[in-house]
Amino acid sequence: MPRIAVTGTMRPLGAFLLGILLYQATGPHVPFAGIGAAFFVLLFLGAWWYAKKKPLTRRRRVAGVAGLLMVTALSFWSCFLKNRPETLPVAPEAVSHAQVTLVEGVAVKPNTVSTVGRLSAIKVNGKWEPAHGKVALFFARSPQTDSLRYGHQLLVKGSLAEPAPPANPFQFDNQQFLARKHIQWQVYVTPDRLLITGSDPPSALKALSYRLRRTMEEAFATYLPQKRELAIAQALVLGVKDNLDPSLRNTYSRTGTMHVLAVSGLHVGTFYALLFFLLKPLRTRRKGRVVVGLALILFLWFYAYLTGLAPSVLRAVTMFTIVEAGMLLNRKASVLNSLSVAAMVLLALEPNLLFDVGFQLSFSAVAGIVLLQPLLTRVWEPGNRVVRFFWQLGTVSVAAQVATAPLGFYYFHQFPLYFGVTNLFAVPLATGALWVGIFLLLLSPVPGLATWVAKVLQGILWLMNEGLHLVEQWPTAVLDGFVITPGQVLALYLLVLAVVLFILRRQLSWLTAATLCLAFLSGTELAEAHRLRRKKELVIHSVRKSSATSILQGRQVTFLADSGFYAQPQNFAYQVQPLWWARDVREEVRFGPDFQKTGQKQQVPVHVTPPGNRLVVWQGKRLLWLNKLPKALAQPVNVEAVVLQHNVWAPVEKLAAVMTTRVVVLDQTNSRNYVQRRRQELTEAGYRVHVLEQDGAWCIRLP
Repeated sequence: MPRIAVTGTMRPLGAFLLGILLYQATGPHVPFAGIGAAFFVLLFLGAWWYAKKKPLTRRRRVAGVAGLLMVTALSFWSCFLKNRPETLPVAPEAVSHAQVTLVEGVAVKPNTVSTVGRLSAIKVNGKWEPAHGKVALFFARSPQTDSLRYGHQLLVKGSLAEPAPPANPFQFDNQQFLARKHIQWQVYVTPDRLLITGSDPPSALKALSYRLRRTMEEAFATYLPQKRELAIAQALVLGVKDNLDPSLRNTYSRTGTMHVLAVSGLHVGTFYALLFFLLKPLRTRRKGRVVVGLALILFLWFYAYLTGLAPSVLRAVTMFTIVEAGMLLNRKASVLNSLSVAAMVLLALEPNLLFDVGFQLSFSAVAGIVLLQPLLTRVWEPGNRVVRFFWQLGTVSVAAQVATAPLGFYYFHQFPLYFGVTNLFAVPLATGALWVGIFLLLLSPVPGLATWVAKVLQGILWLMNEGLHLVEQWPTAVLDGFVITPGQVLALYLLVLAVVLFILRRQLSWLTAATLCLAFLSGTELAEAHRLRRKKELVIHSVRKSSATSILQGRQVTFLADSGFYAQPQNFAYQVQPLWWARDVREEVRFGPDFQKTGQKQQVPVHVTPPGNRLVVWQGKRLLWLNKLPKALAQPVNVEAVVLQHNVWAPVEKLAAVMTTRVVVLDQTNSRNYVQRRRQELTEAGYRVHVLEQDGAWCIRLP
């Protein structure tokens, strides 16, 4: 029976994580971080000397606690150093030109090209000045932008901009996402404002890595004519996901098999196992064992190098390196300790990796497999080898899914119901495709053989894609709409841990702990449901070139949107749905682009006035969407706010003559020139003006 204990490197890992979390809680404004770290280092050295002088248990414990405090302080200081922001000598919008060197790979998508560059100089008022910092670059597709490569030096015309905060409630926070990658500015560039001035890669090794990966991408493109299978092959073997269609991503996500497309522990473990098996005869002697071990480690790091050193690959390669090093030293490495060391090494290099979703899912999955899979295999031990293989494969899938489910609820708000079925055939097929894909790359210089291998690879990928698509059509293939807090994520993990410890140790204290976790989860859910039932709010969303409004009353929503919104299906998923999930919406009433008139029995009456304007009456408040200024009225109509749309002609004096309001909202159906001009005019006239594109969603919340 496996024994779970906090030993080895798990304690210092916990202290290291505590330092990162403390930094996130306090921010970069804590003074004397370096002095504090130095103090705790001296404290540990003093406690260690004191314990060594007379090694009593109590003194060793004091030295141990001092050591953990030192690790926490050093972790905090590391975050402080890593996250120091760069500054510009002027405001970002005052920049007219920038000199940039590309420091990351270039992602080429159907309509855009994106990458990250490092500033070397900026031009302000005709004068060049030195500058530092990273900038996210976005280009429209063109032959020139398609040719961009890592290390290219660019002259970019245009002002820089700081990443905007989320425009809508509960929307993905791109500003925070870029900040954790140390990217402080972004710029959108048209091809006519871009000039490639040279090439000076910051790292020759990284430049070679990108060239090799690009050569392998082209080899796949040569032999795999079907776009769907080509995209999967490039993602599966090389970790390149630029060509994945959104619907294909959705299929893998909804069936619980997205992990097979992320080059991670599955891929690294496959290579390690295959090479270990092939080279096993050479390990019988001491010298052979050393040579084979070093060869395995070098190959794993070379593969990680080719795949762009993704966090999941680094985690897996670091862990297998530690395991192999332990075997070379005739020591059996604990998987949990290896995992802890891998985490500490990666987080020491980049503390912000802790908040990377892939990093969290990867470590959670491996920890779940190590802790839970042995318990599941003990439930039933089939005698037949084939049955045993599929049973063990299924238990691995269940263990990984249980370990990552809380994070899936938190980040993706869904749970794939048939993950056990899909992984039973997707993992073996993906493993086979991985091996065949490697053989195809090796044989690509020999067109005759490579063509036959490509046919085999295409068949495997077609079978996997069709199988997943079929399962996706099953009823309730995915349960979605889950919204949980970080506290509930922690409670779910404590619940799983308590259940596992109860099974292992048969102690009622762990059953009590599990019951308390369940009580916490149930209590917080009931309290949140009670709060949401009383909540009422109206949100006019910030949506590109369209109009959309959510009116929430308890768990019911009335949704108003125009044809521009419905022409862009992704708008709902990114700008609207996160709010609905957060408010636990159970009932929807949707009005189409025509805004048909409703009866007075409707909870939110919507009226269309003769000039084509729309009037909404909600909780005694009236809001008017203005497309055409009505003729002079006997007396002005009193409204809570007016939403100006489609560049409507509405001079300030005319607007005041037909309606009484002090709040004007300018939505994104208006042109930017119109918005800029009207905002100034209305502000000078004493109106409170809210521009959705610049200020984000406009909300009314009632107690």
